[in-house]
Amino acid sequence: MREEDAREFLKFIKHSEYNVVEQLHKQPARISILTLLLSSEAHRNALLKVLNQTFVPNDVSVDKLDRLVNNLHVDNFISFSEYEIPPERTGSVKALHITTHCHGHILPHVLVDNGSALNVMPMSTLNRLPMDKTHIRPCHTSVRAFDGTRREVVGKIDVPLLIGPATYNVEFTVMDITPAYNCLLGQPWIHAAGAVPSTLHQKVKFVIDGRLISVGAGEDIIASTSTDAPYIDVDENMIECTFRSLDFVNATFVVGRKKIPKPRLSKNTLMGVRLTVGK
Repeated sequence: MREEDAREFLKFIKHSEYNVVEQLHKQPARISILTLLLSSEAHRNALLKVLNQTFVPNDVSVDKLDRLVNNLHVDNFISFSEYEIPPERTGSVKALHITTHCHGHILPHVLVDNGSALNVMPMSTLNRLPMDKTHIRPCHTSVRAFDGTRREVVGKIDVPLLIGPATYNVEFTVMDITPAYNCLLGQPWIHAAGAVPSTLHQKVKFVIDGRLISVGAGEDIIASTSTDAPYIDVDENMIECTFRSLDFVNATFVVGRKKIPKPRLSKNTLMGVRLTVGK
């Protein structure tokens, strides 16, 4: 073979090798997770770290454990599954009430409602808690319920609530009402805690220090249950389904001899009313 031909042949071989390597880089690699774990200690340690930081209910069965695998790879991931739906509450419209603690007192019937723009503490509940009423801060505003009822606000107060394993210093709007709950946790607490409530599953979930906390709907404590903590029940004169989805009413200042603007409902309120009337 002539020297020129040999050089051309070597160039062709070299160029072909580059093409082959380039094509291999473009091909998607396929390897099973088991093979990867057997061949890589770093990947084994990463998987063990994820498994050690993942918590599941103690009563989870083997056939339901595989449903949780899809959630193991995401940090601070909150999800609900079908097996968490209480069988007796499927299709119900029951609100989500949880049980909390405040200064050693058991505080049940705490409504978690993401439709409310504020946290509400009825004056009747506050009077039964070991709280200093002088800590109530003035608040000159009005509150409107979903049904259009308006009430003046007594003031605001910070109340420490033990919810699950964590204590939250919740700012409540104090109102002189008698609703069907001891207090209401609305959007301010839900957003601050990063909580996700579900009336369908009758649970509220949030993440604390990398751990997923699940608080189920609180049931009434029967009389035979012995406990040293005082139990604060709801008022006997409660009004069912009233003073929920509360919102602030903005006051408009009108200068003397000026035309008073005609009040109008917002588009969101009109949409909610149409849906309610339609149902």
